[in-house]
Amino acid sequence: MESAATPTIAAISTPPGMGGIGVVRLSGADAVTVAQRLFVRPSGLPLQYLESHRVYYGYVVDACGERIDEALLCVMRQPRSYTREDVVEISCHGSMVITQRILDAVLAQGVQVAQPGEFTKRAFLNGRLDLPQAEAVIDLINARTLASQRAARQQLDGALSRCLHEVRECLLQVSVYLEAGIDFPEEELDLPSSRELVDRLTAVETTLLQLLSTYARGRVRREGLALAIVGRPNVGKSSLLNALLGHDRAIVSPQPGTTRDTIEAVFELRGILLRIIDTAGIHATTDVLEQEGVRRARAVVERADLLIVVFDGSIPLTSDDHTLLALTASRPRLLVRNKCDLPGCWRPSEVKLPPQEIPFLALSAQRGDGLVTLEQTIVQQAVGEEPLQQEEVLLTRSRHQQGVAAALHRVQTAAAGLRQGIPWEFVACDVTDALQQVAEILGEDCSGEVLERIFSSFCIGK
Repeated sequence: MESAATPTIAAISTPPGMGGIGVVRLSGADAVTVAQRLFVRPSGLPLQYLESHRVYYGYVVDACGERIDEALLCVMRQPRSYTREDVVEISCHGSMVITQRILDAVLAQGVQVAQPGEFTKRAFLNGRLDLPQAEAVIDLINARTLASQRAARQQLDGALSRCLHEVRECLLQVSVYLEAGIDFPEEELDLPSSRELVDRLTAVETTLLQLLSTYARGRVRREGLALAIVGRPNVGKSSLLNALLGHDRAIVSPQPGTTRDTIEAVFELRGILLRIIDTAGIHATTDVLEQEGVRRARAVVERADLLIVVFDGSIPLTSDDHTLLALTASRPRLLVRNKCDLPGCWRPSEVKLPPQEIPFLALSAQRGDGLVTLEQTIVQQAVGEEPLQQEEVLLTRSRHQQGVAAALHRVQTAAAGLRQGIPWEFVACDVTDALQQVAEILGEDCSGEVLERIFSSFCIGK
């Protein structure tokens, strides 16, 4: 058996529940040996040698020789495997009883249960994937829209990694020139001038700034958008929720206060995953239940990514409407004048708004008038005026965003130091720090605590 440092691991790689196929995966030096003990061909001939990347048909048996199930067995020998270790996958019928019995038979051979994300962690540690690519694996598994799938696929293909490697290479060249100038000041070396080094750092700065500018769009692609509908009672919030969803999700009634709790639903809008939240009417009330609903609605206002603030255009604005305008003034919001199918009772121009804010959108949630414009505006607010580009290199995780921002700060400080004539020793420290930030994003110099946090978010079996 192998050393305890790198034990063979196994797990059920298919989701819990019944299905047509279940998969039990093994990885490690003993994976093939264990498979040979548990897998029997119909001919009864022993499996003396299993060829790599070939599928075998037979039966899985337990330690007593009892057949568990007929199955297909695939061997992928290192280094041409997902983990760059010997990997064996057993495909059986998708019964939880069968997959668990096969896993139990494997574990009885001294194999350890894989921890969440351990297969991908080994792929990272063995150099098959860098850290952004490993993170893209779980993003690909969790993708719920075409846009999020494409963003994860692009990162898994190495688009972000290639960009960061180019940044690192440029910074390394600058670092080499700085260190040479520091260590051999009296030698007649053909070194770039400070002006030329500034130009190189400026090119890196431009790349990092471009990357940072994609984070808002990238985060929306990966995580979706929390969109809250707020307003005083009976302005049509629930009707708007149903209109956006295309079906009745919330109870609609002319009786004010019908919605007393938040109602949530998830749907895709033009490639963006939206978690839409309908809230209780925000207004002054002495009713204990309504007060709790108002409290929860106010909490949603603080945490939502975007608010749709709804007003009734068929009756005069109330003190509660003006309170709501003030309450949401500091939050990203769209203002909607609902019930535009009825005679209007006030003009949007009567409400003073900041110059940069989008004016009131006219809407009839009941008839659907203005719904397309509202949807277009939601998408623009979520991802900006530019359409989502399939080939755009995106930052999708806060870890990447924070690392790029820190590297950018060091690059800007280094360039400023060169312009001001600061000794190269101090400039070199800033460039080294920038390199450190890039290395941490790529996982080349990352603490064990960070790795554990990242891979613990994976499902078991991947």
